[in-house]
Amino acid sequence: MHALNLLTSLALLPLTFAAHLTVSIPPSRDLSNPSSLPSTTHSTLFRLDNTLTTPLTRRNTFEFTDVTPGSYLFTIQCRDYTFTPYRVDVTAIGGEGRENVEVWQTFWGNEWGNKGERIGGGIWKGSTSESVSVEARVERMKIYYQERQGFDPLSFLKSPMILMALFSLVLIVGMPYLTESMDEETKKEFEELQASGPLGAQDKAAALQNFDMAGWLAGKSK
Repeated sequence: MHALNLLTSLALLPLTFAAHLTVSIPPSRDLSNPSSLPSTTHSTLFRLDNTLTTPLTRRNTFEFTDVTPGSYLFTIQCRDYTFTPYRVDVTAIGGEGRENVEVWQTFWGNEWGNKGERIGGGIWKGSTSESVSVEARVERMKIYYQERQGFDPLSFLKSPMILMALFSLVLIVGMPYLTESMDEETKKEFEELQASGPLGAQDKAAALQNFDMAGWLAGKSK
């Protein structure tokens, strides 16, 4: 009988010295109702020789009941939101069966020793004590699709080609009315200016287009 009690005590010994950690998801600006998270949401405490995984409870918490001493990476896997990763350090306090739990912010791609601000922590005093509790942080909502922009008629006015076309249309429509309102001297000066401008040099342009460059280079005379 004594041997059976001894074996039972030895079997429960690892659980006695394993800390309890609870991470809750409080309402926030990005996530006003944590209960709306999908049922597939779960969290992981990762270490090279020990990985713990737990699902999201109805109280919007993740509860780990067998966290042995060591340093862990805490992450939350969620379809709709991204959460801040944490570093969880669990150290034993003497032989009293107590564990010191410290939770720090950590950063992806940085050295493991580069810890951010302290999130929380406490001392777990045994199986009869309350779990050490901290709160998770929502970073952002995941967006898988790009929203299509609506049609804006005013966006046409931002195009240089549209502005040039409108300006040309105003000149074509408004020029006859402008010339009719001119007096005789101004109209005569305008006609002389047109004749000496590019519009009046159509003959010169035509002669330039008909110029035989190959013949000129060959020494031929017209």
